[in-house]
Amino acid sequence: MSIESAKQFLTRLAEEEAFRSSLVRQLSEKRRELIASAGYSFTEQELEEAKSSLAPGALGHVAGWFCDVEDDKTVFRGRRCGGGLWH
Repeated sequence: MSIESAKQFLTRLAEEEAFRSSLVRQLSEKRRELIASAGYSFTEQELEEAKSSLAPGALGHVAGWFCDVEDDKTVFRGRRCGGGLWH
């Protein structure tokens, strides 16, 4: 591993929409699998509603794990938690 490799990755992430979208989709699918395997089932909207009932900052950086999720109708690119893919 190298810093140069990380820089190349970030450059590609910033410049290539198809690459970024593919990663977002794959991460979203993996998150759904992990959540389901932990025994939970909810939609993105249900998650947003539940998060809105929490005090601001209650999840800290944990909330970043929920950035850039997709459902069948919508892609939420960081708008839901104020960050981006690697928030």
